Parts: sequence; C-alpha cells; structure tokens
Amino acid sequence: MTAVLNEIRNLDARLDRGEITPAEYEAARGQLLQDIEDAESDFIDITPAPTARKARRQGSSALGLGLVVCLLVMSLCISLTLLFLPDLNLALTLGVTILAALSVALLQVKDD
Repeated sequence: MTAVLNEIRNLDARLDRGEITPAEYEAARGQLLQDIEDAESDFIDITPAPTARKARRQGSSALGLGLVVCLLVMSLCISLTLLFLPDLNLALTLGVTILAALSVALLQVKDD
C-alpha cells in the first residue's frame, strides 16, 4: 500500500511540474488504484449475544452493590472501634479484615 501511495505522490509531482497532462494523470492514477488487491479479513465476530450482555450487567450491578455494602459495614466497624477503643491501628486493622472477609464472601457468591 505504501508503494502505491508513493507512486501517486510521484504522479502528483509530475503533474505539478507539467511532465504529464491531467488526462494521463487520471489514467495512471486509475490504473494504480485498480491494481490494488482487495484485502481479505479474518474478522471474527466476538460480540456477545444481547441476552449475555444483559446478564453480565445484572451481575455487575450486584457486585457493585455488594462492594458498597462491604464499604459501609467496614466504615461502621471502624467507627464503632474508634468510639469504644480510641486506637486507630486497631480500628483500621479490624476494618480491613472485615472488608477482606466480606469481599471473599461476595466473590464466592458471584462464582456460584
């Protein structure tokens, strides 16, 4: 394809210099474009069926809702821990542990 483009550029330059007439230019350019082979495509349609997309969206929204619930529970646990035991390290450790447990449970439910 690059060779054809270079040939067309050469034809343009020759036309600008007056070496060929516009009719000769059109004929040569037409012949170059006609000689280009049609490219064959190995295109494979991998788009899922509409029902599969809808099911995936429902699963995504359930996963998103589960993550929001996990974050809310973690925030509540951290707040309660800080209220009763004003140790930030303990509160954050408890929050991360609960978030990890809820995330694992959520992903297990999603796999089933």
